[in-house]
Amino acid sequence: MDNQQVLVLVAGIVVLGAFMFWPQYQARRRSEKRIAALKVGDEVMTVGGIIGKLTYLDVEAKRARLEIADGVEMRVVLSAIGHTLESA
Repeated sequence: MDNQQVLVLVAGIVVLGAFMFWPQYQARRRSEKRIAALKVGDEVMTVGGIIGKLTYLDVEAKRARLEIADGVEMRVVLSAIGHTLESA
């Protein structure tokens, strides 16, 4: 193998790696940003479609509680929170 073939092979591996890992990196950054913006009182929807109001939030333990009806709360992990809902 000459130097040009090695260079093309290395460049191909770098490009392939970038296409494989860059989307995961971006998704993780978006998720971290979304979780950092959460605060108690926000109305959120879980990835399972459950809508509730945040009553407890512990970012370090990655846990939260949602009030889904009057007096009914459920515990969830932060990664289960899909997005916040706009107040009407």
